[in-house]
Amino acid sequence: MEDSDHRPNETCRAMVITAKGRAEHHEFLRLKAFGQIEATREIDGRTSSETRIPALSWLPSPDVLLATVRAHWTVENALHWQLDVSFRGNAARSRKDASPANIAILRRRALDVVRRDTSKGSLSMKLQRAGRDEAFLRSILTWLAADRARRDCRRSTSTLPA
Repeated sequence: MEDSDHRPNETCRAMVITAKGRAEHHEFLRLKAFGQIEATREIDGRTSSETRIPALSWLPSPDVLLATVRAHWTVENALHWQLDVSFRGNAARSRKDASPANIAILRRRALDVVRRDTSKGSLSMKLQRAGRDEAFLRSILTWLAADRARRDCRRSTSTLPA
């Protein structure tokens, strides 16, 4: 399968082969297939190519593999960009023990909470506003608590006997 829709100067080709009997050999018990994605791009008259070979726990068609990889990187790039812009993630200096992982979880959760707010303004502006305006911070945290209560209520009523 070949794809060149997502970037005008890049062409991606994908191939998927089954991995019958290879799971035990590769110590990957759910191994179903290997994919190969070859990306060729031309920038300023120079051509470069890159080949990636993912191990897969499912057996997609080549076009589905390309779409899945593209969707993954779209989400990944958007999240990292937002973390870098809103929290200056590249300037963070927490390096000891579990500190980087804990800070990353808190930052992602903060983005999730602020994204739920429907008022006007960018995410960065809403985060700044939450830091300055206690009433705004309280309003988004109150919504979070109410949402959690709604989910807990649904969960408890779905487990009641018929």
